Amino acid sequence: MSGLVDFEPDAVRAMAIDHHMRQRLGTSLRYILGQAEGRIPIVQPAIEGFLARLAEGPVSATIFGAYCDLVLAIEDDRLDLAEALLTEISAAPNRPACLHVHDLADPRIDPAADRYIRLIDTDPAIAFTVLPPPPETAAACRGRIAAAFSLLEAGDPALAAEIRALIGAIVIAVGPDDPTALVFDGASSFMLWGAIMLNAKGHRTVLEMALALAHESGHNLLFGLCADGPMVENDDDARYPSPLRADPRPMDGIVHATYVTARMHRAVARLLQAGVLDGAATTEAQSGLAAHRRAFAQGIKVIDRHARLTERGYAIMAGARAYMALSA
Repeated sequence: MSGLVDFEPDAVRAMAIDHHMRQRLGTSLRYILGQAEGRIPIVQPAIEGFLARLAEGPVSATIFGAYCDLVLAIEDDRLDLAEALLTEISAAPNRPACLHVHDLADPRIDPAADRYIRLIDTDPAIAFTVLPPPPETAAACRGRIAAAFSLLEAGDPALAAEIRALIGAIVIAVGPDDPTALVFDGASSFMLWGAIMLNAKGHRTVLEMALALAHESGHNLLFGLCADGPMVENDDDARYPSPLRADPRPMDGIVHATYVTARMHRAVARLLQAGVLDGAATTEAQSGLAAHRRAFAQGIKVIDRHARLTERGYAIMAGARAYMALSA
């Protein structure tokens, strides 16, 4: 396990994790097909074609989402919906080799957008509103994403390569204009493997955007590392103080937040060491280093006091802890 859970970014590891996630999807689909035989019409050549493509390379995050919807449809005995979802999955191509950045469409008329929103916003206790972005806001955001990748490729190429290996799609969205509403900065979901969503009105500097990419791709990395088992054994209903959010979170969320805080600290430190930041960004980065260290200290204190880490969780957090100790 040691090579998989090393803290330093690694594009080869990311590709291996993606391969494992696709293997899991293929195995589960074959099981479902066997159980559904005689209950749901299945076009065998079409689904076998998809399974062959799945083995060959990455597929869209929306197909992982379609699989989740398929499981729920079968559990609810909605067999017509299950048939439609199997048809959608069967027709899915491999995703493009290059990372795809696109605007969230209107969920009222676009099923993929509806799926993104449903599977990203899954906590009824802290629901947030996700909306399609205004064109000019989205265009500016795409510019910052491109600039952020250029910055990472110049100052932290290993992280840039890992992000590209982990993430196939970035969905640009916004929150409501209501100042009292809960606003998201970024979001990701195990059920939408290989995608992240970013708030086009957030991350206003190129450095902030680079850190958002490090942050959200870090969640995807943890999703992949923990696909076969959890990081913690704490009660899912228990809540603890979070280093990144005002609302108390489950322990799994605390571990995620603490890990990605260390990941952001590392990204800032590498960019500073590489000398690729201008004067204003250097000042911003130096302030960020201190903030990320404080947040990590807060999170690791909660983990040490309350977490029941699994062997996997302990190994993952040991890497983050070692990095932060060495960088002090």
